Amino acid sequence: GEEYVFDTHEDKGYDWAALPQGRPRIGLNTGCGDRWTTRLWSDEKWTELIQRLQTAGYAPVLLGGEAEVERNRRLHATTGAAYLGTFPLPQFINLMHQMDGIVTQVTMAMHISIALRKPTILMNNIFNPYEFDLYGRGQLVQPNRSCVCFYRGSCKLGVSCMEDLPAVKVFEAVRASV
Repeated sequence: GEEYVFDTHEDKGYDWAALPQGRPRIGLNTGCGDRWTTRLWSDEKWTELIQRLQTAGYAPVLLGGEAEVERNRRLHATTGAAYLGTFPLPQFINLMHQMDGIVTQVTMAMHISIALRKPTILMNNIFNPYEFDLYGRGQLVQPNRSCVCFYRGSCKLGVSCMEDLPAVKVFEAVRASV
């Protein structure tokens, strides 16, 4: 039950004027690294989640690193969700600190979100769900069908079970947590 000890980098004075104002900001970490790509969610699922969040009065903010640039640009062009680009790690941490909640897969962003004590909506499919502690902030959401590709980089069934995680399920977890 011990919390992370973590620096928010608030003292750096980053300028986040381009972030949406006046609505709860929900950071959407759209990538997951290249080792276990079965954790990825399709653009269609992200688009549906973004639209649901926008309709409900949230301000989605796309997050990620170099590997997510093209995806985040597409999602920004399709939905108008905020996308500020990529940043060095301390600035990325501080950007995440500006969010009211974070939606992420099991990634570095998950650890940052938990460390920042943000409500974290953790999308999990291939890892043991009992490995994670969100410290009572947020929810773990999983696909509606059981995953049989544990700890694998590709799904032996062809299509990742993440496609069976409905956007509405993630949206409801955001509403219940933020």
